[in-house]
Amino acid sequence: MAEQETVENPEFMYLPLGDIIVEEQIRSRIDTESESFKSLMESIKDRGVLEPVLVTPKDGKYLLLCGERRYLAALKLGLPTIPARILDAITQKDEILAFQLTENLQREDLNPMDQAKGILAYIQAKHPDKSYDVDGVMNELMKVIREPEYTSQEFIATVAMTLEITGKSIKTLFNGLSLLKLPDEIQAAIRQGNLPVSQGYLFAANLDCPDRDKIFEAILKTPVTNATLNNLLTAYKKVKPEPGKTKLIPMTKQIANLRSVESSIETGIATYTKPDLVTLLDELHVFCALVELRIPIAPEPPPEKKKPPQV
Repeated sequence: MAEQETVENPEFMYLPLGDIIVEEQIRSRIDTESESFKSLMESIKDRGVLEPVLVTPKDGKYLLLCGERRYLAALKLGLPTIPARILDAITQKDEILAFQLTENLQREDLNPMDQAKGILAYIQAKHPDKSYDVDGVMNELMKVIREPEYTSQEFIATVAMTLEITGKSIKTLFNGLSLLKLPDEIQAAIRQGNLPVSQGYLFAANLDCPDRDKIFEAILKTPVTNATLNNLLTAYKKVKPEPGKTKLIPMTKQIANLRSVESSIETGIATYTKPDLVTLLDELHVFCALVELRIPIAPEPPPEKKKPPQV
């Protein structure tokens, strides 16, 4: 591709890649070996960079605001310049984050974890003196919802601006930030698209579930519906009888009961509607998952006593 000539326009020009400074972005580390990135490189190789990156002057060069994937693709292709839209000098961190959030959310290619990280960083930058962590911001958001009269006008203004930038509701902001409290493994699964964000919300709402990690590993292998996952995560909250006060039903009788249910369903299968069967299937998934989770911790049966040889 022929080298582009510099356009003498203070708002748009082709900038040498060496004149662009790249600092931390909202988006997580970009996988330059992924198929999507390779496709971007092929597109740029064939047609050039069609959409300018967004930059602002800094220390005699230009700070990259938005367009890191395009910048990295051009860099890997060895292009000398890249089209850039140049904004007036922006130095405040909250303003930089606002531009990055707006651009990435409008492009709809920012994953839920990076969205949450960007929103948190934006609110923190607007209130640097508060030292807000995730819980602090979530608590303030809940106060805005329930007790706005006890919330500072400065924070309410920040929330209003965040809603305008993201196009989300306060409740959606709250749920999104809750994802940042999840263990790294679950966050990574959401970021990579291996776990639906709706199920990420369920995990975030049940952080105290003692079987959380086992459940997570199980549903990665065998995906379940949101209703099934919610039942799995909340099963431990159900009241359990104290040991010794309930007579255990022998397993042989439990199995006989299950076979009785099986026979009953088979007999009346023609009378059940599709929603009935879907609900039944969800309950069976919960039952199977609970049994699978208990297998590793169940005690081994006592060894059979050998009968003494008869004399």
